[in-house]
Amino acid sequence: MISFDDILENKIKTGRYQFKTLGIVGLVEFCDGIEYAYMSILVAIIQKEWELNQQQIASLGSSFLLGMVIGNCICAFLTDIIGRKTTFTIFTGLSVFLIYFTSICTSYNQMIMLRLMFGIVFGTSYPLGYVFISEVTEPRYRGRFGYSMGVLFVIGKIYLAFLCIFYLNDFTSGNWRGLIRVNGIPVAISFILSLFYLKETVRYYLNQREYKVAFEQIDSTIHENQKDTDILTEEEKQGLINWQEKQIQINQEQELNRFGILSQNYKYITFKIWILYILANLQNMSIYLLMPFLFANNNSNLSSMLFMFILELVFALLLYVFIDDPNIGGRKMVIGYSSLILVLANASLYLFRQHILFFGLLLIKLACRALFSTLGLVCCESYPLQLRSQGTAIAFGIGKTTSIPSPFFLFPLFYIDPYLPFALMSILSIIMIITNYLIGDDKTMKPLESHKQD
Repeated sequence: MISFDDILENKIKTGRYQFKTLGIVGLVEFCDGIEYAYMSILVAIIQKEWELNQQQIASLGSSFLLGMVIGNCICAFLTDIIGRKTTFTIFTGLSVFLIYFTSICTSYNQMIMLRLMFGIVFGTSYPLGYVFISEVTEPRYRGRFGYSMGVLFVIGKIYLAFLCIFYLNDFTSGNWRGLIRVNGIPVAISFILSLFYLKETVRYYLNQREYKVAFEQIDSTIHENQKDTDILTEEEKQGLINWQEKQIQINQEQELNRFGILSQNYKYITFKIWILYILANLQNMSIYLLMPFLFANNNSNLSSMLFMFILELVFALLLYVFIDDPNIGGRKMVIGYSSLILVLANASLYLFRQHILFFGLLLIKLACRALFSTLGLVCCESYPLQLRSQGTAIAFGIGKTTSIPSPFFLFPLFYIDPYLPFALMSILSIIMIITNYLIGDDKTMKPLESHKQD
């Protein structure tokens, strides 16, 4: 029985189509890198400029995260109804308008509402990057394409750091309005390109039983990648139909339409992924919320942040080399090593404090980058097509949900002792190691969808 992965490996192969898709959806991941770094800087600047109290700055950080959670939930269910491409295009377009309105807002209440709305539209579009990449790439290159998203995330932060040097005076003052307008350019480019060049995935059409459209797109993609006329044969078309009908039958037997990602076959991996995302997001928020304040207390300048992001990029490029090698890397090993680094780095920061501030924060950022890039792949590889966008988006949302209250306990801990949050994160990272150990199958370089008999 022929599967789409067989067609992907033997006929479509890897070429212009995959790189074009990566370039378009990767711009949103690039913007995600900008947004996370910018969020912490914006909070620090507005706190001083608008004279906000501790409760207000915590609410400002949480409003964006709440919007992301709502957006992730919208993505989880809307994407399988109207398609990946349509969802991506609509919500990247809305992001452009909200970025502009944020740059001209004049009050705290306006800013809270705009950050919430931007979180909703951005949270709907950004999980689709990993869904697109996992569905259009060959098994042997899936990890590297997925990690390319992580590289673009880091490049986005470097882009922001350069702009910060140009637009800002320090971590607590400068032209933040001009900065946010320039930050909107990449997402605007992504929106325009998606209108004309982004294609719906073949797997989505197959799952919708739109076989004629799927076969036409396969033929056009073969021509785009291979520049030949080696289109699908009638035998291959029938084989794909038989394989997809079998997949739909299995999904019905497993009652996926009724229970979704909490069905019997997927609920345990779902809970494990949720735990990893919850803990990874808590760690990530501790860095992004506290880093500007720690650097300011340590009299560090904006170039320190730029240098840290450049080193993070070097690490991301190194990780790209071995992520698809199950003997050297593999998903479980990357998550395990990253969790161990978090345990040690957080404990060291709590013990040695400002003496290792830069090195400790760098290690945590490197481990978080490896974690998020790997978890995005694990989500897409753990579910069948019918549950992929649902499983990925809800996992992103569950992780963000726990980040919403994080400013309300991270800042109080910070004001008691600036390094006390790292002691807490070191303990939580031990739970990540245990959870990763309990994850069973590692689909590094394995087909994305397969039947049990295959």
